[in-house]
Amino acid sequence: MIASLRHYLGSFSTFVVLLLTFSQLFTPSLADGYGMLGAGKLLYKPICGHTCRRLIYNNPLLCDGNNANTHVHRRHLHGTANPPECFLKDAAFLRTMALCLAKACPRDNIPNSVIEEYWEGHLATGSVGDWSLHPIMSYQEALMHAQQDVAKVGESNVPYLIEGEPLNVTSFVRDEDLVQYHNAQTWFERLERDHGRNGIAIAVSGVFIPVLFSLFRFLPIHPLWYSRLAAILEKPLVGHRHRSPMVANIGIMPTRGQTLYIVYLVLTQIFLAVFPLVFLFPNSIAPTRQKHFFVLIGNRTGVLAMADFVALFLFSSRNNILLWITNWSHSTFLLLHRWIGYCLIFQVSIHSAIYLAADYAKHATESQQPYWIWGIVGTLAFVILWPASILPVRQKVYEIFLLSHQILTALGLVATFFHIYKLFTYNWGYEIWVYISGAIWFLDRFLRLLRMVATGYRTAVVTAVDPDSEYLKVEIDGVVAHGHVYLYFPTLSWRVWENHPYSVLSTFTGATHRSKAAAIEGHGDPEKTSSSGSASELSSGGSSPSSVPGRPKLTILLRPMNGLTRVLATRLGQQKLLSLPVIIEGPYHANPAIRNLQSCSTLLCIAGGVGITPVIPIIKSFEGVKTRLAWGVRTEWLLRSVDDEIKDLVKRGVKVETRISGDTNGRFDVGDIVRQELLQSEDEGDLGVVVCGPNGMADEVRMVISELGPKAKRGVLFIDEAFSW
Repeated sequence: MIASLRHYLGSFSTFVVLLLTFSQLFTPSLADGYGMLGAGKLLYKPICGHTCRRLIYNNPLLCDGNNANTHVHRRHLHGTANPPECFLKDAAFLRTMALCLAKACPRDNIPNSVIEEYWEGHLATGSVGDWSLHPIMSYQEALMHAQQDVAKVGESNVPYLIEGEPLNVTSFVRDEDLVQYHNAQTWFERLERDHGRNGIAIAVSGVFIPVLFSLFRFLPIHPLWYSRLAAILEKPLVGHRHRSPMVANIGIMPTRGQTLYIVYLVLTQIFLAVFPLVFLFPNSIAPTRQKHFFVLIGNRTGVLAMADFVALFLFSSRNNILLWITNWSHSTFLLLHRWIGYCLIFQVSIHSAIYLAADYAKHATESQQPYWIWGIVGTLAFVILWPASILPVRQKVYEIFLLSHQILTALGLVATFFHIYKLFTYNWGYEIWVYISGAIWFLDRFLRLLRMVATGYRTAVVTAVDPDSEYLKVEIDGVVAHGHVYLYFPTLSWRVWENHPYSVLSTFTGATHRSKAAAIEGHGDPEKTSSSGSASELSSGGSSPSSVPGRPKLTILLRPMNGLTRVLATRLGQQKLLSLPVIIEGPYHANPAIRNLQSCSTLLCIAGGVGITPVIPIIKSFEGVKTRLAWGVRTEWLLRSVDDEIKDLVKRGVKVETRISGDTNGRFDVGDIVRQELLQSEDEGDLGVVVCGPNGMADEVRMVISELGPKAKRGVLFIDEAFSW
């Protein structure tokens, strides 16, 4: 109960922080409005004011401190060759600006109050308001003096402004110049607004589309029809493999249900990177359609890449609240996490490539600027993430992959922040995406720390199950947990941060009975050493027959693979037992859909190897339900290690069948077992099928269910108890 409470508190905390970080969209910052562009923040208010200033700002002014030229990036059209003080006191500028505003703003139906507000806060800085810098005269005063100047020399004798030429007298602006600059400001503000809104759409839909999809299970349709639909969606999109890697280990084939989200994700990433596509001519910023397209795609892909941070970090977290809202497994969210990562890398690459091409003529100077350097660092960090995370790398050097993954991700996040900061400081709200993703990342690590502190520093006793140490047993006194836990062995190697998940079978010595509510949560994940490693291949648990009944003791049975578990087996060597410190993080529950088994009248469990670990707690949670267990193992030693648990199941009325590979009976025909229960059985009510074992075995069961489920006369609930990384 305490473990369950800790879990729900962790999930609730994740939800609260997610809401708080999204609320950053509407918090004040330095520029006009609140939040970010497209959600409360304004780029040009009013457009006519920024148009006039944009027309004049490159004209040298005759005031002290002129020609203080510093590099200011042009992307949002702020900054000038003139010091800010000149715009506050130069008479020619103030009067020319007033005439321009009086000409341009009535066309936009802008009231004088808005013009005066712009005048008081924007003349010195451009597009970013700063009301601490006041001009020496008001708008009305400047307009009055300008009109007096015009009347004095005659309207026909007033010169017209020529961009780039010194401005030393009151001047008019040409209509053709005003139109192309006004169009440019209108167009660019529309683009930035659309960038922000598209980014919010990507972030919000990326997180909440899984919630929407999961709500279909509550539709008022016949359970049998829903079961048939679920069986169809569980089938791999192409071929017969889902858990087993595709040819040449290039990746994991998603199911049809997972593909629905992936298709939505990819299509929206492409569509929102391009549309709405707006052209407006004549245009001083983008005089051609090609320039229009480059500016739009270049800026928008950068914003969408940052918006991808939200789902990317949330889906990969251990304390992901969506697990319990959607009933989707942690493996599914990790698969979707990878696809979101692909989209992010694509967006970042397009963003960088377009601006490299656009600024190639000025590359020598632009590439020396801090914003450019940080942008290159971020791009490289995200791009390198892909080859450093491919399936063969994850399989062969998991620890190196995990460490490099964390470092590159953190580097990419930090580089993104400084790339934005060096360009725009805190003016436009782009940094909010970094705040949200950083908050998710920090909260997940903080909750992990709380889970470790709650369990405390313990001692693990490691023993070999068989003479060849093919399986190891880890026992930890005084710990109660259900599901799976992450174990840290700080004295085992210098990499004290390394940890792996292990399924828990029982947290009490002896054959103790567990409550139904607790046991339903008793499912877990394996050590992450393969692309789609099942709990059956990597971890298990059993009770010690010599221990005192009823005493809390966490018992885990694991199969040494590469990395940490191999080091553990080597350290044990020929000793009878090994005692060493351990830190426990957990418990976690990676497949909340197991709760739905409560609606089933019959339970079929198929386990291979140490996949028996999460299966036994599931069986124990359904007292009185007709249950059949088929368990195939490689050696008799594994049977002996959980002999007491198996005997307890038999006493509970469970039909248990076990086979040792290589004996006269051979392996189970798992497909035939499923067919018997689904088609030939006379039982009524839904059938729950739980599989935990080798990849090939799980895929075979999945295919049989996806083929027979839509035709069956009874509903079937399929639970693939596996972990994918």
